Amino acid sequence: MRVTIGAQMISIAASALGGLLAGLLYDLFRVLRRGGGRLLGVVCDLVFCLFCTGEMFVTGMVFCGGRPGFWEPFFFLGVFGLYIFGVSPSVTPFFGICREKCAVFLKKRKKNMK
Repeated sequence: MRVTIGAQMISIAASALGGLLAGLLYDLFRVLRRGGGRLLGVVCDLVFCLFCTGEMFVTGMVFCGGRPGFWEPFFFLGVFGLYIFGVSPSVTPFFGICREKCAVFLKKRKKNMK
């Protein structure tokens, strides 16, 4: 099975995008885990692992002719790492603010329902 250079570039771009999305999901779950209990933490970890595994599987199946190469996991982890160490410190507070606003909104809704 041969994979063209164009397909390899698309698979690398898809892996990089998957790494970026994994970073955003990680930050979102980080905020949820701080406010939730142990069960919510387990569910967040499970969903995160399923997302990362599914992204690598789909990238390998769709773009790499049925088998992931070396570069796809490398770019996935590379972009994820760059996100976590570079962008995450400025994005995490935003998710925290959104979580707080949603909690206030839900409390108001609950009062209005009574």
